[in-house]
Amino acid sequence: MKFCMITSFFGAHSFGGDAVYVERLSEALVRRGHEVHVVHSSGAFESLRGRQPLRKYQPPSGLWVHDLGSGFKETLGIVWSHQSGGTAFRGQALARLLGEHAFDVIHLHNISLLGGRRLPGLLAARTAAIKLATLHDYWWVCPQSLLWKYGREVCDSAACVSCSVLAWRPPQLWRSIGWFNDALGRLDALLFPSRRAMEIYRVRGLKHHRQRLLPGLIPDVCAAGGASNPAAGGRPYFAAAGRLVIEKGFQTLIPLMRHLPESDLFIAGSGPAGSFLQQLAHDAPNVRFLGMLDTRQVSALFQGARGVVVPSLFEETFCLAAAEALGAGTPVIVRNRGSLPELIAGTGGGLLFDTDSGLLDHLRSLSSDDALQNRLSQAARAGAPGIWRDEGHVEAYLRIVNDLCQSRGKSAEV
Repeated sequence: MKFCMITSFFGAHSFGGDAVYVERLSEALVRRGHEVHVVHSSGAFESLRGRQPLRKYQPPSGLWVHDLGSGFKETLGIVWSHQSGGTAFRGQALARLLGEHAFDVIHLHNISLLGGRRLPGLLAARTAAIKLATLHDYWWVCPQSLLWKYGREVCDSAACVSCSVLAWRPPQLWRSIGWFNDALGRLDALLFPSRRAMEIYRVRGLKHHRQRLLPGLIPDVCAAGGASNPAAGGRPYFAAAGRLVIEKGFQTLIPLMRHLPESDLFIAGSGPAGSFLQQLAHDAPNVRFLGMLDTRQVSALFQGARGVVVPSLFEETFCLAAAEALGAGTPVIVRNRGSLPELIAGTGGGLLFDTDSGLLDHLRSLSSDDALQNRLSQAARAGAPGIWRDEGHVEAYLRIVNDLCQSRGKSAEV
């Protein structure tokens, strides 16, 4: 089959998260003999990049990558897409691509800077392909994508204009009530990485007759192995990983390490809050920042840890860091929020906390109680579902595609 993945950020020009998922899914499909094209915009990445370094990424043979480019024209298109929801110049480029390739499946991911209001309609008019969207975040119901209100709390009621202004972003006045139902209603199915994300969208007014649950995709532990552990040194340690932003909650974890002088904390990642977090840790010699790591290095870091901590303050729709740790057999300590409790309930491989004191108690327990660490580790390894893994995930994905093809009366060789 012939697939087209459309997303704002991809490969080196990305911040992780949704782009990592697109990489893994695309490469898994290529390995199974499918033809996969990825459309992205390096200009979209540059518009938000700041000091974010480029990620190391080399597409494998057989994966076709189409960059909509950067420069003045692309910047105008990005501004137009953000302020109108339209596709601008990118619509023409996408129309040409659709004309050149008879895609069987078109899969939308993060299209926040590609014209999400108009893009589904363009696809519906231009192609008969099966059209999917994975809702990796909350962009369809939140201009800031994370339902993180005023930069300090979980959003419980819409105040999008004032929230955008305080975030130094121009408001998107085209977002009328329920606009996303018209846009997403043009697609054949919506994929959600967790039940919690599906429920939040339902509460926010999403109505779609085909909603499917398809969680994230983690790397095979054996395939990801082989890298040296960047935290090797003999002392017990905890690990954390993710983009260094306030809503990830690392600032709530770092001060607690002053109470655990016998253990270290290694944080992998980069982001706009990096300088702030490093300053916060200036008097905590057992907190170390590793910068951006590749998949193999993260895997090695997680496998050697007493536990992986996810202190996210916002409602994660999934959480690759937690899933990758559990898949590696490493216990996790996660905030009781968003999709994180689902990961614990599904595997039994971690501990939940609601308060900073609860987090500190779990850190102390896991740092010193070998029996607890072993029990959680065994549960994580045994409980990580097969659908997180390459083979099980792609099988579930292709089953969804096949079901949609059959409902359309089309044949599919998957």
